[in-house]
Amino acid sequence: MPLSRLPSPPYYAVIFASVRTDEDDEGYGITATEMSHLAAEQEGYLGQDSTARDGEGMGITVSYWRDEASIHAWKKQLDHTAARNMGREKWYKSYTLRVARVERAYDFDRPEQA
Repeated sequence: MPLSRLPSPPYYAVIFASVRTDEDDEGYGITATEMSHLAAEQEGYLGQDSTARDGEGMGITVSYWRDEASIHAWKKQLDHTAARNMGREKWYKSYTLRVARVERAYDFDRPEQA
């Protein structure tokens, strides 16, 4: 999966690190995909990058937003609220969420080999 291509800073990053339970992998996967698509439709959404879960069930998703108002609106979105509640009840052993303002960003792309 390619990395998100974002506008020049400043913008915001919401860093969601979680450890999954072993419960309901299929339901979790379906909901995670739905939430990614729904987030992409929200005003102020800029993109997201995710890691695969490690052997202990830990994964990280970083979503990028134009401003704090967009982040707050996403938090209040009803389907997202329902998914978050299900996560607390069933899918997560633990999680942390951090919001950071991105002041600088740098990119690198290896040139294609002929």
